[in-house]
Amino acid sequence: MADGVLVIGAGVAGMKASLMLAAADRRVFLVENSSVIGGRLIRCEDVYPSMECATCMVSPMQQEVLRNTGIELLMLSSVVSLERKDGGFVAVVLQRASSVDAEACIGCAECWNACPVSLDNRFEEGMSRRSAISVPCAGALPNVPWIDRNACLRWTEGAECSLCREACVFEAVDYEQADTEHRFEVSDVVIATGYDTAGDRYPEQAGSSGPGVFTASEFERLYASNGPTSGELLMKDGREPGSVALVVHAGGIGPHSAISTLCGLKFLHYISKKLPGIRPLVLLDGSYSPDPIDDPHHLSWKDVDSELAVHSGPVSLRSSKDGTEVVWNAGEEEQRRKMDMVILGPVMVPSEGTAGMAALTGVSTDDSGYVHNPGPHRSSVLTSAPGILSIGCASGPAGVAASVESAAGAAGRILSSANRRPE
Repeated sequence: MADGVLVIGAGVAGMKASLMLAAADRRVFLVENSSVIGGRLIRCEDVYPSMECATCMVSPMQQEVLRNTGIELLMLSSVVSLERKDGGFVAVVLQRASSVDAEACIGCAECWNACPVSLDNRFEEGMSRRSAISVPCAGALPNVPWIDRNACLRWTEGAECSLCREACVFEAVDYEQADTEHRFEVSDVVIATGYDTAGDRYPEQAGSSGPGVFTASEFERLYASNGPTSGELLMKDGREPGSVALVVHAGGIGPHSAISTLCGLKFLHYISKKLPGIRPLVLLDGSYSPDPIDDPHHLSWKDVDSELAVHSGPVSLRSSKDGTEVVWNAGEEEQRRKMDMVILGPVMVPSEGTAGMAALTGVSTDDSGYVHNPGPHRSSVLTSAPGILSIGCASGPAGVAASVESAAGAAGRILSSANRRPE
């Protein structure tokens, strides 16, 4: 039987599992759909409750993955076929052409500065622009750009534009580069496909398109030192807010509610650091009954310097030229407050990668669409399919510590299973 392991997703959980397996001399094929590794964590500035720098936490792991000869990293890649064979699996991975020679490129930025195309940068939640050839943000690893063929004029309009290639003195730009199909035989598969955020599922935003309304993902990038405002908490029209409201349970109560607590408390720390003269209004859903194990930090709300308000029913927003009116019910009484900036807590949903892998592998999912772990414990990494494990937020909303714990559990289970196999 082949002893390689296929890990799908190079976020914190996927990287941790890959490094542990490689340290035990297992060959790892690490498949990442995007052009960078690190997952959602690299979009964050700090991690609650330690408020440790997220980049400082994840960068050593990224560097180790990039250097590790036991890990074959496939960027811009997706699993297109997975079949069982001889007690293991045969995986087919399609790697999209980056049109850039990673060995020749030094990430100098000359190519994307020369590109005439400008479009919304999804990594920055549309709050900045990018070129058709780009890296998503400063400090991204690998620091190698790629050409988005859905945006580049050569592919969208058939133009003879070659400005990026002409700007590259290292001759790293290669328009002839083709997609590549890889075939691997592996003993185990680890699904580490993370989560997405549902910015379009906020009922609070139905009446608001104001410059002061931010989703959790937008606010996280707003505060980031490598974000669109270099960490300044400014509204989308460039003004500094004079008042801030935080709707913790935006989108309602759900599996993400414990993460909403972590994010909300972290955001209050951000506000106190960058806007010390503001005492935020914090809106908490009165129907939320936190599990003390899943959400141990919920009681911390009483320790922060803010105005706490408990609401029944949804919170609605109504934007106008002079701010955003926040409307909520406190018991039978309707409350209204005009605010400059309103932050909506996160709504986490299964990623497209999680849905795709669940369909491809046939593993069971829960009612929310996350991979179902049928094991007896919360930290189980098992799935309904033998040989396929699920870690991190592929199995549901989880913090960094829980994601790393599940990665270690999966690696340990794979290694112990190998030790029990007959020769």
